Amino acid sequence: MKVYKSHGGINLELLEGERDVLLQLIDDFREFVMSEDISDPAVVRLFPDAYAGEEESAEFRKYSEPALREKKDHDSAHIRACLEVPGVISIKEIEVDSWLRGINDLRLTLGTRLEVTGDEYGGEIPEDDPRSFLYSLYGWLGWLQGSLLEVEF
Repeated sequence: MKVYKSHGGINLELLEGERDVLLQLIDDFREFVMSEDISDPAVVRLFPDAYAGEEESAEFRKYSEPALREKKDHDSAHIRACLEVPGVISIKEIEVDSWLRGINDLRLTLGTRLEVTGDEYGGEIPEDDPRSFLYSLYGWLGWLQGSLLEVEF
């Protein structure tokens, strides 16, 4: 992966495997984020209760959650559309926030599934651990997010 400033934005060069994995993650996320399963811990993480009381939270959720889901779906759809174009991915300066939100949502979802807490995400995971690829992917998403943030305009 290579991230660098371009005229009016950021250029992102991904290896073919990186692009494929990111596309799959986005597809899975878009299906998941539009589901109504509020018992899923990742859904709870992405759409936390706004109030301590169950009734107040349900009322707030009724009015705010549809727009939040749409925004998350829009951000991930935008990233997907950029990834479908072969070659170097050009991200306009006004699109960077959408990318950052989308990558953050992917990290939050994956981190919840892996039960990551705080800044520590497992340290050294044995290669034979079935979760080792997911932990690597979680770290890679953080690297991508950090790389996008480090580009100065």
